[in-house]
Amino acid sequence: MNLRESAGIALGAIRAQKLRSFLTLLGVIIGVSSVIAVVSLVQGLNQYVARQLTSSGSNVFSVDKVGLAFDDLTFRDRMRRPDLTREHAALVAAAARHVAAACADRTTIATLRRGAKSLGSVEVTGFEPGYMQVNDLPVERGRALVESDELHHAPACVIGADVADQLFGGVDPIDREIRVREQSLVVVGVGKHLGSAFGQPRDLYVLVPLATFARLEGRIGSVEIKVRSRGTDDFEQAQDETRAILRAARHVRPGQPDDFEIVTPEMLLSLWRNLSGAIFIVIVGVALISLVVGGIVIMNIMLVSVTERTREIGIRKALGARRRDILFQFLIEAATLSSAGGIIGLALGILFSLLIGVITPLPVYVSPLAVVLGLVMATLVGVFFGSYPAARAARLDPIEALRYE
Repeated sequence: MNLRESAGIALGAIRAQKLRSFLTLLGVIIGVSSVIAVVSLVQGLNQYVARQLTSSGSNVFSVDKVGLAFDDLTFRDRMRRPDLTREHAALVAAAARHVAAACADRTTIATLRRGAKSLGSVEVTGFEPGYMQVNDLPVERGRALVESDELHHAPACVIGADVADQLFGGVDPIDREIRVREQSLVVVGVGKHLGSAFGQPRDLYVLVPLATFARLEGRIGSVEIKVRSRGTDDFEQAQDETRAILRAARHVRPGQPDDFEIVTPEMLLSLWRNLSGAIFIVIVGVALISLVVGGIVIMNIMLVSVTERTREIGIRKALGARRRDILFQFLIEAATLSSAGGIIGLALGILFSLLIGVITPLPVYVSPLAVVLGLVMATLVGVFFGSYPAARAARLDPIEALRYE
């Protein structure tokens, strides 16, 4: 018996017992669709996070006094470090040969007002003049902040697209005023629309000169230093130079640990991958349980099929069928059953992934890897759990099988 004939018998059995076949394959369908949906979601999130972390460029890193602190004790300990200042940023920009630009910034959350309108929870950031060389915050209307704004402590600002829409509506905001706390600021530019990330708006921001920010929040407070290397090949050298310059400026003795933290996009991406990888393993593990249950059901149905077809097996052996012919026949039938469930689960998984992308802000990416993985897993489940019924069928004695009623 050839492969095509065995597959045809299996498909015929599925068509003859539609309800039983569907219930048999339900575990495989659920398992494969779950794997496809999870893999698509995790890969979509990984791609999205990677794009966001490198949106300013893969050769940009930041320096602050806390860095990535995940426990309260570490955070409180690092908060006691001396503040980083804009003078430190100026030293890095002037002395590091592999650094193209370095600028300091400070951020706070405030409520904006314009007349009777107000807008809360807006990110207000004070930048030095070189921020456009380091950050990817393009201006769509008006102009960017310039060095003269910083020198003259100008009450100028660039606002995000959502701030413009919610405070000004259809009115052109350029050269009009908004209030941040008790400070009036003149809008000189509106940023390009950035959209949202995981449902959170990225256009609720106000950019002001760092000197103007000091009038809002006071001069006391640590800055974050954004650094761009001259190129990707200079990235490591730029970090080493920045570390050496800051250690010298902050009088850190040889052998002592840094009293500041350097954070790179790769560090953030690695953190995200570790987190998403743990979630991925847990969810896929649950999906695999469905596949195992489906495989057990397939094995049970194949055992019933062997019992029902005992006389048929005896007749085939009497006509010259070898043990391996019977073995391959039932293995192919089991693999065909599970593959059919895998194809249905694959279609449902892709559909479910696309629905997630449409009705939620979560990004998804249905990759060929997920498709191949789903089909291979379904086929292997059929082969593995069909091995015992197939071996049992192959071991039947033809004389006893012919006598079976």
